[in-house]
Amino acid sequence: MYYVGVNFDLTNITAGVVDENRTICLKEAVPTLRHRSFEEIIKSLAELVERVVLKAKLDINKDIEYVGIGCYGMIDQEKGIMIYSSYFGFKNAKLLDEIRKYIKIPVYFENDANCYALAESCFGATKGYNNSVIITLGTAISGGIMVDNSVYHGSFYGAGEFGHHVIVVDGEKCDCGRRGCWAAYASLSALVRDARIAAIRHPESEMFKMVNGDIRLMSHKIPLEAANKGDIYAKEVVHMYKRYMAIGLLNTINILQPDAIAIGGKMRKVGNEFIEDVAKMVSEKAFGQHNENKTKILLTEMDYDAVIIGATMLGNQKQR
Repeated sequence: MYYVGVNFDLTNITAGVVDENRTICLKEAVPTLRHRSFEEIIKSLAELVERVVLKAKLDINKDIEYVGIGCYGMIDQEKGIMIYSSYFGFKNAKLLDEIRKYIKIPVYFENDANCYALAESCFGATKGYNNSVIITLGTAISGGIMVDNSVYHGSFYGAGEFGHHVIVVDGEKCDCGRRGCWAAYASLSALVRDARIAAIRHPESEMFKMVNGDIRLMSHKIPLEAANKGDIYAKEVVHMYKRYMAIGLLNTINILQPDAIAIGGKMRKVGNEFIEDVAKMVSEKAFGQHNENKTKILLTEMDYDAVIIGATMLGNQKQR
């Protein structure tokens, strides 16, 4: 038997056919184009699911046990509703009802970061830890919480929105509409913003040279590369970024005290030295953690495919 897992995120919708060993056999992506209507986006998602199944030479009604979809936003798994997503602008969007127009086999929905956390706890960096947290750092910041090896949703399906706890009162504006959120300082979008500001102020910097003076070309990789080359302005940007990362992680540890936190998303590629610097900043301030009794800060072992794999596990979680 096979499954289809879908990563429904801000930029792309990626669907994969997955076998019983949770190996992705085939996957394909289309742009989300999130400014379209809810109905148009769900239709594109359903068509993508049908297309990958056909390309895998399978019959969706005979060979696919169910479809699992990891979505960016607050998801009521029982009713198949996206309660809220600040980035999509959806409120109480009836995901299940809409996708039923196209797909007749069972479909399960879950927050994408929770899917990531579920996959990592079974196959990745947090395997063997009963209580763990996954934090994905990308365009935004999201997270998933595992308590006793099960996803913790909170009372109203919004647990794990780490990116929207405030670290600076009246600080930078966040895409959620509030100010000072962790995402406004420690997302990759924030790193790019700060690198652009530094490059404009210091045209002699390596960052400015790397984009040939066109700050629109700035990416999160440029300040990291420039800092490694010794650019003092890039070093300052990266140092502050590490501090902002550490503050959010520290708050998470002081509130939840998990066995481990694994950093995922695009930041998983920064390497162990970067994460060790952040972990050191955290350990200096973490409350009540001494000697061996410390929350471990790790990099996830899986990339965003973890969302696809985790989504294909939702039916099993439902049956527990």
